Amino acid sequence: MLSEGREDLFELGQQLQLQGESQAALHCFLSCLLGLTHVQNFTSLPHCLHQIAELFITEKNYGKALQFIHAEKMFYEVSLIELTAVQGATGPQDDAMLGSAEPGLGPGPVWEVQEDLTEQASHARHLERLAQLCIMSKRSTVVFGDEREEIGFGD
Repeated sequence: MLSEGREDLFELGQQLQLQGESQAALHCFLSCLLGLTHVQNFTSLPHCLHQIAELFITEKNYGKALQFIHAEKMFYEVSLIELTAVQGATGPQDDAMLGSAEPGLGPGPVWEVQEDLTEQASHARHLERLAQLCIMSKRSTVVFGDEREEIGFGD
């Protein structure tokens, strides 16, 4: 599905949700996720995940709602890690512009930050790949701690 098609489907889901047709809206939002890959540009992804979680909450299906809230959180974490890595790759920046340094002190040990970012980015990419596998399968199983719950897409 093209990016424009996903965005249109997402907008349709929002309209259906406003009209009180929560099941149809949920179907639209879940359909937006089917076949989604990392390289595709779906700018409404975090909002879509949030809307899905809200709809599951209204259905009192808190387990599934929590899973989509967790997916939204992972999206933002990966985005922050990637942004920080890009900023680190562009070279040293003026700490005064960032507002994080005290006057008279130089920047902290950059290599420690970069090692942390590399490890966090690797972990985030691994979690993202697992999330993609769950999204792409028709019936996904997600395990949080000792809980195991199946998520059905397109049922």
